[in-house]
Amino acid sequence: MKKMLLLAAVMLGIFTVVNAQNSPFKDYVGKYVFAAGSPVAEAMVEVQDSTLKVSSAMGSFVLERKGVDTFYLSAYDAFVIFKRKSGNEVESVSISVQGMELVGTKESASIVGTKEEFQTLAVNEKLLY
Repeated sequence: MKKMLLLAAVMLGIFTVVNAQNSPFKDYVGKYVFAAGSPVAEAMVEVQDSTLKVSSAMGSFVLERKGVDTFYLSAYDAFVIFKRKSGNEVESVSISVQGMELVGTKESASIVGTKEEFQTLAVNEKLLY
């Protein structure tokens, strides 16, 4: 039973990653961290059902594409602009809402995460066999 649950979890993770990599929105996917004191501490941008969504402590919302790297967040009447580095990689997001500009920096992606998460994963795998 444990093997089946682990297999299902792994397959779901792989399916999600493959969908994100094939999406035209893959450059935007990730976690964005905002400055201390900002109304939003962090936000996750992900692809769901072929749409780009942003999730934070304030809720989860669909981003409507308006142009290259420019989106509209209708729930807050806000424009969302992703900014790129010279290597064409998305490095930050700027959200213009109610006269404020919120800037979030994209965190670099890691496959496993922390050393402790890796060790826990390795121990759990040994328990299955």
